[in-house]
Amino acid sequence: MKSTLKQLSPEQMIPGNSAYEQLLPKTFEQISFCSETPCIRYIFNNEIKNAELPSLKTVWTFSLAELNTLLKKAGLKLVSKIPNLHFTDEKDTIFWIIIQNRILFVNCQTKEITTIIKIKQDYRYITFNEKAKMFSFVKSNGLFLLDLEGNISTVSKDKSRDILSGEVPSREEFGIEKGSFWSPNGKKLAFYITDQRQVSSYPLVKIERPISKVEMIKYPMAGTKSQTVSIGIYNLETNKTVILEKSRWNESYLTCVTWSPDSDLIYLAEVDRDQKHCQVKRFSASDGSLNKILFDEKEEKYTEPQHPLFFLSDEKGLFVWQSRRGGFNHLYLYDTDGKLIHQLTKGNFEVTQLNGYDKQSHEVIYTSTTLSPLCRNVYATNIQTLKSRTLAEEEGCHNIVLSEKQHVFIDRFSSTQEPNLIRLVSLKDNSSTVLLHAENPYKGYAIPETEIDFFDKNGEKIYYRIVRPLGMKAGKKYPLAFYVYGGPHVQLIRNEWLGGTKGFEYLMAQAGYVICSIDPHGSDNRGKEFENAIWRKIGKPQLEDYQYAIEWLLKNKDFIDEKKMGVYGWSFGGFMATSLMLRCPDLFPVGIAGGAVTDWKFYEVMYTERYMETPQKNPDGFEENSLHQYIGNLKGKLLLIHCDNDPVVLWQNTLTLLKAAIKAGKQVDYSVYPGYPHNVQGPDRVHLMLKIRDYFNQWLK
Repeated sequence: MKSTLKQLSPEQMIPGNSAYEQLLPKTFEQISFCSETPCIRYIFNNEIKNAELPSLKTVWTFSLAELNTLLKKAGLKLVSKIPNLHFTDEKDTIFWIIIQNRILFVNCQTKEITTIIKIKQDYRYITFNEKAKMFSFVKSNGLFLLDLEGNISTVSKDKSRDILSGEVPSREEFGIEKGSFWSPNGKKLAFYITDQRQVSSYPLVKIERPISKVEMIKYPMAGTKSQTVSIGIYNLETNKTVILEKSRWNESYLTCVTWSPDSDLIYLAEVDRDQKHCQVKRFSASDGSLNKILFDEKEEKYTEPQHPLFFLSDEKGLFVWQSRRGGFNHLYLYDTDGKLIHQLTKGNFEVTQLNGYDKQSHEVIYTSTTLSPLCRNVYATNIQTLKSRTLAEEEGCHNIVLSEKQHVFIDRFSSTQEPNLIRLVSLKDNSSTVLLHAENPYKGYAIPETEIDFFDKNGEKIYYRIVRPLGMKAGKKYPLAFYVYGGPHVQLIRNEWLGGTKGFEYLMAQAGYVICSIDPHGSDNRGKEFENAIWRKIGKPQLEDYQYAIEWLLKNKDFIDEKKMGVYGWSFGGFMATSLMLRCPDLFPVGIAGGAVTDWKFYEVMYTERYMETPQKNPDGFEENSLHQYIGNLKGKLLLIHCDNDPVVLWQNTLTLLKAAIKAGKQVDYSVYPGYPHNVQGPDRVHLMLKIRDYFNQWLK
């Protein structure tokens, strides 16, 4: 009997286009709590809604059509989707957006644009402080202020283009996501000053013009001169800047920048270049002097502080610090003199998010892997009694938005069986109200089967995910597409909707492949020891796990054709895919590596030196993991893919490997995506993923 189920198109399975978005589970987007009333704001079906809690009774709405009417009146182009909104605390009905080189303030109740500020396309990192009634932004290498009348003033701009103000330093490592920090009272602005004068320049070629243009970027490779970073504090009342007192460490990293609630002090974590020693420091915001070193953290392998201090709203002089000092990321309660009061959380699990603090119950609210590395559940721990309770216990992944004022949180929950369940949960008694229960968007489509589980390797659990073609026949062998990553800060497999897949797995399953992934040693959310097994030998533990996984699969899954197996990955995954093809040449007959690191001497200081130290300190480790020397081992078909404007993994990596292949007389296929950075995103991603599928089809079918 012929199936009546619909087939998915490539556009529906690959992110970057509207067809893919239409098959995402229905959800509330951009959820925020109102400051004046017990209401929430969110976007649903391209309409901004303000609704009472817990009834979700609509107070007011503002639609895409109404926004476009206002844009038309202002002489601006219409938009197809409501953009990112920034509601003000002063008025729950007013938000600001950036559209077509304009900052617009829009009143949802009166349906009018109240303010229009012209900006330029090259303004970056635009942030607004309500108390100061000022925007801050970065242009070129300078940091500037912009008031509501459109007047611009300079905070900091050096004559040297290699000294940057307000930029994100350290190549966005250590959890650093922004380059400036408003004080709570809006009277001061702290900002990074990044001196790159000693960092080597690297060329990216732009081919759009008849005469190609060379754009030079600063790229500090492992073992070479790095940035020097300092922090300035600009006083809006005096128009003067002070620089925080420097330490004795050269080329150190400054992260976890945090203002004290009274705006008088500023805290940060300083990490030495070796990334083995961290000091949490307190400075005076008035003159920049070092006030006190609160405490030190030292590690034999590496330390990586990533989270700002979290001050408790009703406990003057107390903050929560996150640290992996005990082997897993946990919460520690300190006073502002650096005295440890309590370790708030303990156990063989990772705290993945500190969500906030409930001053009524004196509890910190956090998300963790307590139940399983595959899950994200929500808990509360009393800072006085250390008694903990579970707030969201269903197996799967919970993502919450907390309202400390209203003593509730919005829980967005999904699992492999649950597309999206949104609930309002009371912190007082854990009672909940369902706000949205999304239907399965793939209902009526032919959907592959997904299996998530683990196998045992020397007493450790290695989690895997297998996606199988729909309607597999008993006794038939199927080709395998083995997707790899394996690097720090990434976890491929989770108990969430689609099991962590990204759509391409469905495309390959529809083409008749079994797709498998694992999270080997080095991957995220398994604790410090599981991750730092790769220290000084990056890639080697992962290779062992991948080889073991293939042996286990062939032994336990009788539907895999061991003669038709392919491996693919991007970035760190590209490094691992290439490593498997060259260092385990009999394992996979076909491999595809995108944006691959091929020699860690070519990768940047911050990431590489954390896991490998420098080439000078660890020459054997760098030599072993330089893939060029193994090119003569290649037996199968290898496709290398790179974007020519990649500022993360430089094009040089795969070009030099290609040169080594030519010298060794080895045939390697090569494909370039012109004009793209580290990956191909947007509608053109379909082209990339079809290329990967077709390459496998060519050599495995």
